[in-house]
Amino acid sequence: MGSGPESESQSELELISVSVSAKYDVFLSFRGEDTRKNFMGHLRASLSAKGIKSFIDDDQIERGRYISTQLIQAIEDSRCSIVIFSPNYASSTWCLDELVKIMDCMKTRGQIVIPIFYNVDPSEIRKQTGSFGESLSVHEQNLKDEEMERIDRWRTALKEVTALAGLDIQNYRDEASFIKDIVEDISSQLCKLVELNKDKDVETFQLPWIVLCVGRTIAVIAGILFFFLVVIPLIVSFTTGVVFPLLGKIYRGRF
Repeated sequence: MGSGPESESQSELELISVSVSAKYDVFLSFRGEDTRKNFMGHLRASLSAKGIKSFIDDDQIERGRYISTQLIQAIEDSRCSIVIFSPNYASSTWCLDELVKIMDCMKTRGQIVIPIFYNVDPSEIRKQTGSFGESLSVHEQNLKDEEMERIDRWRTALKEVTALAGLDIQNYRDEASFIKDIVEDISSQLCKLVELNKDKDVETFQLPWIVLCVGRTIAVIAGILFFFLVVIPLIVSFTTGVVFPLLGKIYRGRF
């Protein structure tokens, strides 16, 4: 991908767009059976204590073959998505569909995406080996032929997300410090969005005044031109064609 001022500006505009329209600060994508009873509870409490509003599917029950429209909307309405990869994440078609949607929002809406690796090696996700490879093989056996494209999207999303900057619990001595860094990273990313919005608000506030000043200048110039090109010639024409002859008649009448 290209880089430079133009691409950076486009990226900032995307971030501003998603920030303005967001309903939630963070969407949390996770596999409930791996993380719900411990890690997720602590993470969500820490996010809340920091004033970060998160969306979490409290049921995480796969009520159908595809994720619900409510979850799709929640992803779109979030400034940031946190994908918590755990050993059984890929066993859930819902989690995989969420991931595909999240990566799509990153590309099209500028959404921030942070991968979290919880008791799983990032290389297993990238190479799709271990539990992730096994889960994808099971899906290939269970899904119909016409759904193979869906599996291809899962595989692509899994490869792409591991290329992003994330946090791995294997690099921490305990879960508490791991969660602390996650929350600080999210908070930092969200603060950047706030600063971008402040700059955008200033530009939006200043623009009407710039337009007004330019408009006034143009009006003044137009007025001056109108005076010299229209008014003065009319005065001269009226003076030479009406006033002077009339004054001449009056003068001859007296003398």
